[in-house]
Amino acid sequence: MHCVLRIFLTAVLGIFVLAPTASAAPALEGSGNAVVDLGSVRKSVIIDFTFTGSGPVAVTPVFTKDKRPTPWLEGSAPLTGSVFAEKHSSPLIGAKINTPDQWSLQVSPLASAPKATSGSSPSVIQLPKATKSDSSRTFIYRGDSEVVVFPISAKGMSGFPVVNSSGNIKKKITLPRGTKYISIWAIGPWKLKK
Repeated sequence: MHCVLRIFLTAVLGIFVLAPTASAAPALEGSGNAVVDLGSVRKSVIIDFTFTGSGPVAVTPVFTKDKRPTPWLEGSAPLTGSVFAEKHSSPLIGAKINTPDQWSLQVSPLASAPKATSGSSPSVIQLPKATKSDSSRTFIYRGDSEVVVFPISAKGMSGFPVVNSSGNIKKKITLPRGTKYISIWAIGPWKLKK
């Protein structure tokens, strides 16, 4: 099976549009502001990203019927990691990227999340198995950025944040019954301990 990428350059707007024609999601790469065609995603997924350089970065989902979506990420390059994209009432069809520098973006299945307990960048991680009851963990972060941590069920539904703060954190958190994945937005060393 092969995948052909169609690349259109809109000179007036200076926007690249990349459209995968196969069902598999290839890694898409570009430089500068872009609107990336992701096909039609109808389930919860992970968005893996890399931004190089030193400029500002913002990535916002594009849905067929949502005119004011919440950005997936806002920050500054260099930046590498992953964010959770929850199933929406209308299909996810693209991503709007605002950055002056080079970038890559890829849609990955939620089940591809690594089984990790530590890191230093935004990540979606997977627990060895879904929690059968409310489960306690200790979350530790060393840095000065904003930190948001929230549980995700095995069916790909997000829960309320268990951490929403900034700066150094050492906090006991409770993951609700059915948690299989965890989204961690943190730039700097973080650790999740039992």
